[in-house]
Amino acid sequence: MVYKFITRSKGVVIFAVSLITLGSFNTFLVTLSILLLPLKGPGFEANSSVQGTLSMPVFWLSTIISLLVYISWVIAGMGALHLKEWARHMLRISMGAYIINMFINIVLNVFVAEEVMAKIPMKFLLAGIVITFAYYLSVIYFFSHPDIVRQFKYKSIEY
Repeated sequence: MVYKFITRSKGVVIFAVSLITLGSFNTFLVTLSILLLPLKGPGFEANSSVQGTLSMPVFWLSTIISLLVYISWVIAGMGALHLKEWARHMLRISMGAYIINMFINIVLNVFVAEEVMAKIPMKFLLAGIVITFAYYLSVIYFFSHPDIVRQFKYKSIEY
């Protein structure tokens, strides 16, 4: 049997490592915030809590979806480093799900935060949203590119 030496491209390594890093860090932060949510220290105001701004079912649904997506980024990023075809599909699906979740969160939070919109520097907020969406869309596009698809398929056939 002849083995072809398929090496992963630099883009696969960069995106996979960035997704593993982002997924691990965000999983840690969401888990920490869930664990610290019941703690109420001095100076805790009802208006600064989640209960005062957003309905709890929407908050928990969004949090659970985000946590699952972050965990899937770590798993799929590790699979992408090994050029597994399932990891490529998982990354594209989880990115799409996260973009939809993020868009819904933005729409919901705009309606909730109308009274504080004057205090928020909108240029930086919009720039952050655009950069974030651009990154997620670039991951979807990159892992859909024919050269990358071919790279994953050849590696999957070999082993």
